[in-house]
Amino acid sequence: MAADTQAIKTLREKTGAGIMDCKKALLESGGDFDKAIKYLREKGLSDATKRSGREAREGVITVVYSDDGSEVLMVEINTETDFVSRTDKYKEFVSGVASTLLEKGISNVEEIPEDISNRVKEAMTLFGENILVRKLALFKKSDARKSVFQSYIHLDGKAGVIAEFIVEDESTKDSQEFKELTKNIALQIASMSPISVSHEDFPEDILSEQSEIFKKQAMESGKPENIIEKIVMGKIGKFIAENCLVEQKYVKDNEISVKKYINSVTETIGNSVEIKRFARFKLGEE
Repeated sequence: MAADTQAIKTLREKTGAGIMDCKKALLESGGDFDKAIKYLREKGLSDATKRSGREAREGVITVVYSDDGSEVLMVEINTETDFVSRTDKYKEFVSGVASTLLEKGISNVEEIPEDISNRVKEAMTLFGENILVRKLALFKKSDARKSVFQSYIHLDGKAGVIAEFIVEDESTKDSQEFKELTKNIALQIASMSPISVSHEDFPEDILSEQSEIFKKQAMESGKPENIIEKIVMGKIGKFIAENCLVEQKYVKDNEISVKKYINSVTETIGNSVEIKRFARFKLGEE
């Protein structure tokens, strides 16, 4: 039987598949719309497997919150081209997947269940490109009363930040000064890409690796052994200052550190504020 033109159009609008694929699906299914959708889905999963090896570094980073605000999730979902990632349809897809990941409590990409994986594969057919859930971070409040989340999306989804703050007094959460502080710290994290909050939680493996690099550089310069150690210690100190959030220069005032900025705000509001943790994603980074 010949495929009805209106049916082809409707199937294309519903699935995003090409006209010829929709026509073939309707012919193969004898005009049964549901069977045609199933046919395209099955075909799409096969096509997705072929696409999965193609590089995907474009895409969108998005943040979603639980209804009660007790959880926040950030996810990066990549595609092949900026053209696709800028479409409203792709952004809606990413937002929908993010919401489902949050509902299911998925905290890393290795835990993504089959239903979401199939949803991503179907989207490959819809958009005609490889799609990859690259990274995700899920935060649950450390303290139900004192924890506050802040998020920031930069350059229309090219970078993203989520951060958790702990306040000494709950009333602080409603002050304009505190809200401004959390926004500025999120901006700091997005702009300056710190590795840790403070020196105390700086990853030992990174420090060790960086020390070896600095030591090798000093040895290659021909410096004596007793001087090399001092050079390495000095460079490590600078490295930590540049990569620890509270020790970084504050982006809105390079004359002070982030720690001094926080202290100035806490003096104003009369309560202490702790940056508990943060996650920062930049599009395409591992």
